Amino acid sequence: MIPKIALKDFTYELPEDRIANFPVKPRDSSKLLVFKDDNIQSQYFTDLADYLDSTDLMVVNNTKVIPARLWFQSERNYSIQIFLLKPLSADFLSWEVIVGNRRKFKEGEWLSKTIEDKSIKINWLDRELNTVRLDLVNCEVFEALELFGEVPLPPYIKREIEQSDTADYQALFAKHEGAVAAPTASLHFTDNLIQSIANKGIKRAEVTLHVSAGTFKPVTAEYADEHEMHAERFVITTKLLDTLLNGEGEVIAVGTTACRVLESMVVLGAKLCCGELDSIFVSSGDGYLLRYREINTRDALLALRDFVEGRGGELNGETQIFIVPGFEFRLVSKLITNFHQPNSTLLLLISALVGDRWKEIYDFALQENYRFLSYGDGSLLEGKKKIVLKSL
Repeated sequence: MIPKIALKDFTYELPEDRIANFPVKPRDSSKLLVFKDDNIQSQYFTDLADYLDSTDLMVVNNTKVIPARLWFQSERNYSIQIFLLKPLSADFLSWEVIVGNRRKFKEGEWLSKTIEDKSIKINWLDRELNTVRLDLVNCEVFEALELFGEVPLPPYIKREIEQSDTADYQALFAKHEGAVAAPTASLHFTDNLIQSIANKGIKRAEVTLHVSAGTFKPVTAEYADEHEMHAERFVITTKLLDTLLNGEGEVIAVGTTACRVLESMVVLGAKLCCGELDSIFVSSGDGYLLRYREINTRDALLALRDFVEGRGGELNGETQIFIVPGFEFRLVSKLITNFHQPNSTLLLLISALVGDRWKEIYDFALQENYRFLSYGDGSLLEGKKKIVLKSL
């Protein structure tokens, strides 16, 4: 069961002017708060490699943000916004959406846009379920989105989207289209920073978690266990599992998204060991079940590795994992992450990793004029529990 954590204990005052509306340039010139050996210090991302160990394994999220926000003029000349949330079909033509000015988009009505010989049309599949169907002419889905869509900046960035956001809101690791929000910890990385990390001998592995708009969903419940956690699509490979199983040192998750997939993998493996893997899905409370926690981490990963290999070396699934204080981390002991909103699921995850020191960390960041949220500065956080791969 998810622990009964009171959300009132996970708030702080975030002044509006501390929310970054634009990123710094170059990306790795942003500030880096380092929480290591129980000490807090201020550095810059260019120095990141100095605070990592040569045996560490850095795991990044290689999802690619799609231009998920589309604007249309309806047949009756109303402005309608379609925000793509989640694909519902393998061809990416059916989507769950959020519709702006929803009342003006009627059943049976079409929204359309055309540029030269290419066009996109949208109509309702099910208005009650907020699902739509895309109809394309002379273009593929992601080509159409690049042509007709715009960057889905988070709602707390209150400005018009600029051309520079197309590149700024995309990580260097981005490969696989599907996210509607960026894994923002990755936005600090440059080619030079990646090279300095590699020069130290630190290995890098990749996972895919297609970040959904649910990452911005506020927690309105009084207690964490009453919150409905969003589910996100992931892809894992035997290559990643082999890298973990052959690793020597600690795992650094680049972003809460990579962290959530890594911890979900152990749960999936434990389900396999218990003969309970009915679907490739991790629910919000699975990580707290004693029978899964009693399964050795290496045994869980080995079981999952064999299962993924039997599926052709790649596994697609969804995770709803909810990491709050009381969660036992099984793989991740270091986290690179930005600074998150008050009363958010991401702040609960930070607290689960570092304990009550999160308050001191955030106070320090506010006092030292750090920039917050997606385009803001970041941190390297060492968790309470040291997890060494070769000791699993």
